[in-house]
Amino acid sequence: MYYRKVSEYISTREEARRNIITHYTVVMSEISVFNGKEEVKLPSYGIKILQEILDGEKDKIEIIEEKVINISPYFEKVDKLAQFFKEMTVSPVHLYEVIDDMCEDYISDYDRQAKLCKVAI
Repeated sequence: MYYRKVSEYISTREEARRNIITHYTVVMSEISVFNGKEEVKLPSYGIKILQEILDGEKDKIEIIEEKVINISPYFEKVDKLAQFFKEMTVSPVHLYEVIDDMCEDYISDYDRQAKLCKVAI
């Protein structure tokens, strides 16, 4: 699946003589949904969390990455979510757990947006 980076927030912290750099990236792709009669293509925003664990300043020990591509068709909602994840220092390992708890609040956005789309004849 193709997606592109739209915005990014970076968190850096030091832990047990290791530097941990975490990138919270809002990504954009496209999704097809039905508005009752026809298929509609909507923008779809998601989050990618990439964590680099460095020994010292330059030696990479580990890179962990997870992403959820389709969260909402509304950039602002997903961007706020990425900022919240940064503030809460959500790791890539816990991304699916956190998103799973919030899924119902976001998935209905696609239905609302699809109903607003009408095809011109």
